[in-house]
Amino acid sequence: MIVMAKVGYRRVSSRDQHLDRQLSGVALDKMFDEKCSAKTVNRPVWQDCLNYLREGDELHIHSLDRVCRSGAGDAVKIVESLTAKGITVEFHKEGMRFNNVMTATQKGVLAIIASIAQMERELIAERREEGIIKAKEKGKKFGRPRAEVSVEEIMALRNQGLSMDAIARRLAVGRATLYRIINVTTEDHHGNACF
Repeated sequence: MIVMAKVGYRRVSSRDQHLDRQLSGVALDKMFDEKCSAKTVNRPVWQDCLNYLREGDELHIHSLDRVCRSGAGDAVKIVESLTAKGITVEFHKEGMRFNNVMTATQKGVLAIIASIAQMERELIAERREEGIIKAKEKGKKFGRPRAEVSVEEIMALRNQGLSMDAIARRLAVGRATLYRIINVTTEDHHGNACF
């Protein structure tokens, strides 16, 4: 079979994560990069990638969890639909390559690996939740610390002619925090903010 195009798909969950380690050293003709959670397979760049692929193409993916996180069913369905169109799918981390029609053994192995990956994610989430509960029991606080800003400070800066954006920057808080502080402490007897 003649390979038409070698296509790569890389995904990370958040904007501050890096894609560099995925498919490093793999020669590709086209790359699709996405920064989005894999909770659903209806991700825009993933859909663009699927629409781009043609018979004879190879799809290279760093690992199975880059494509789907919702279990074995989605993994098998994705690979089955691609191989049925004559597209080869390779998961580099797992060392799995699928082409033509998937055999029952391939489906079984893929389903097992996807199930184990899902179980690992759930165990990590459980351990994280247990850790948070234990930390809270010991008095640890989570989230951003409350802003130590008074209405007087805000009003003084406002009287100097600063905009709310400028005040927020000066006091290193968000605008919403400023308005919350003002509304909580300066409401008149009708319940309307005086600021």
